[in-house]
Amino acid sequence: MSSTVGEDTPRAVLVQLSKAVPAQQGGAFSSQAVISGAEGFGLGQLLPSHHLRRGCESSRQLTCLWPRRGPEQGGMARKRQAGTVATFVFPFLLVILLTRCSRAGCAGGDDSASHSTASTTEKPVLLNNIEDAEAFVSGAEVAVIGFFQEPQSPEAEQFRLAAGQIPEVPFGLSSSAAVLSHYGASANTVALFRTVDNDRRDLDMNNRDVDAKKLTRFVRMNELRLVTEYNPVTAIGVMQSSLEFNLLLITDKMSPKHPERMRKFRAAAELYKGKILFVLLDTNLKSNERVVSYFQLKKSQLPALAVFHTPDDEHDVLTLDEISIERVQDFCNRFLQRMQKKEDKSEEKPLNEEL
Repeated sequence: MSSTVGEDTPRAVLVQLSKAVPAQQGGAFSSQAVISGAEGFGLGQLLPSHHLRRGCESSRQLTCLWPRRGPEQGGMARKRQAGTVATFVFPFLLVILLTRCSRAGCAGGDDSASHSTASTTEKPVLLNNIEDAEAFVSGAEVAVIGFFQEPQSPEAEQFRLAAGQIPEVPFGLSSSAAVLSHYGASANTVALFRTVDNDRRDLDMNNRDVDAKKLTRFVRMNELRLVTEYNPVTAIGVMQSSLEFNLLLITDKMSPKHPERMRKFRAAAELYKGKILFVLLDTNLKSNERVVSYFQLKKSQLPALAVFHTPDDEHDVLTLDEISIERVQDFCNRFLQRMQKKEDKSEEKPLNEEL
């Protein structure tokens, strides 16, 4: 890695998801996630050294063209909004209404308030044994577990605050020595598990500078899903994925056909879990214009699929009127076969030279 990270920067370490395996640092995909100083951090800075030696300034590599913009604030602070009661005519009925709302959520009420209530009362889930922890991790595309010896520590409290700010991501908390040992985790560590590439990221909470805000950013930067939307926040996680193949759906999210396209794209992603990272690229974002131009696409040619092999920048593009699962499969399989033949040829060359 060529990026410079200060001593106080929380570290995000790539770990293969396995039993009792401590975090491995220093590998080709190890990372130091820039939590507090991520502004100005571009994907070109996250490439392995063999990419960087090519000279990103003059290169048209896709990985050099990702916009160098810092991630936006991960997550949105959920604030309760209290309405002003202008009448005291039916105080008893008002108490009943408020009680029902707090338990089940008011229909038509403020979504952020209901999320906040649910988050603070239901999250994080307590994981007291290995079986519960394994079921928790395997039951979601992205899951976060805080490993704390003292569940009431200041670090654990910041973890709870972050859990309330990201309602769509399940958070679990464990103080069980058996669970910590099973995952090879040290105390005051937050681990993010993702099933799309069977990877894990660890964040050390012993650093006093790590608070709920920075923990939220850590999660937003590293969460990869079956279909991950590319933006300045998820950019780091996308490029740090161990998957060497990325499939981009380049499309307009504002199109009325977008929901159906995404349904089919996601269904295809299920077939390539652990092989290809499926990425949504919204053409409405100005920051994505350079990526679209890299594939020499015009807006009139969209939607389009673009498959990309990160180690050598090999790619292919398919323009299409509409998406089908079969067309995505055919496009992916042809590219995978082509890359396999290329790999086989490269392995045969040394043998021919010796002969």
